[in-house]
Amino acid sequence: MTNVVFRRFLTFCLLGFLPFFIQAGERKNELLISWGNDVPHIAHQQNSQVALDYNFYEFRRSQRSGISLGMGYTHLWTDAVTDKNIEAFSFYPQLTLWPVRQSLHGTYFFVRALGPTYLSDNQLGQRQQAHHFAFQAQVGIGYRKQLVGNNAMLLQLSWKHFSNANLFDDNESIEVPFILSLGFAF
Repeated sequence: MTNVVFRRFLTFCLLGFLPFFIQAGERKNELLISWGNDVPHIAHQQNSQVALDYNFYEFRRSQRSGISLGMGYTHLWTDAVTDKNIEAFSFYPQLTLWPVRQSLHGTYFFVRALGPTYLSDNQLGQRQQAHHFAFQAQVGIGYRKQLVGNNAMLLQLSWKHFSNANLFDDNESIEVPFILSLGFAF
């Protein structure tokens, strides 16, 4: 068991070295911690999460849009009777859009889609995935308050979704519709 956990951790850490081999954009450092909760839905289970995300690379397409890469760790739990916890290790692309209006300076919209994810288990409560492989999708809005130099504070409100995109038979998605994230760019 400890060997499996060590391999997962080692793989996740090695992804952190990826930006040193990418040359087209620029390195960035954004660290976000988040908490999220669900309301009971059809499956009668309430999902919650805490997560740590690190955005490390950005290619700025224009003043209004950019594509970045990041990786995240999410601990999910539920109030169901069995299969109460899973962990998700994700690597994701993120599209960020900034508004045209100057009065909305600092606000942005972001979309993370098709982020390959390893799930530590393929079931959370009554929600079943066919395998440990899934994709992470996340959509939200944010506000960036610029501080001194490259430093900034980040505040985000979003929705997160894990599923295997119907690549396999069992694809009951795991969702957390309300996530609040606080972060720091440095």
